[in-house]
Amino acid sequence: MRKRIGYLEGTDSRILSSFIARGYNTMTLGNGLDGHGKFLAHIEPCDRIYAVVGYLHKFLPLTDQKISPNDLLYACRLHNIPVFVMVPKELMKEGKKVLEDVSDFVNFVDPESTLETILEFLGSK
Repeated sequence: MRKRIGYLEGTDSRILSSFIARGYNTMTLGNGLDGHGKFLAHIEPCDRIYAVVGYLHKFLPLTDQKISPNDLLYACRLHNIPVFVMVPKELMKEGKKVLEDVSDFVNFVDPESTLETILEFLGSK
């Protein structure tokens, strides 16, 4: 079975196509607002997701929502699924502060090096 990479809307199609070309499958995930894919908080082992990737803003609930980034990523933490949050390198410090509640669990990556970072991580597993 091919390993599956979960991604949130807006993830660069070049990254996703590169995963497919390298033998991985992809699965669209949603943050509960965007109407895309399976709700991130509800993923489970049978989904066979080996990593999740998305841009910073996709992991943040709206101010009127009663869900936190920690709630959104609960299933990833529970099932030890690594999360890669794309933030431009010049804003990395600020991005980490925005997600400080989960910064011990997520991997912050520059969008330009996301593919290589995730492939390196998967290769070590």
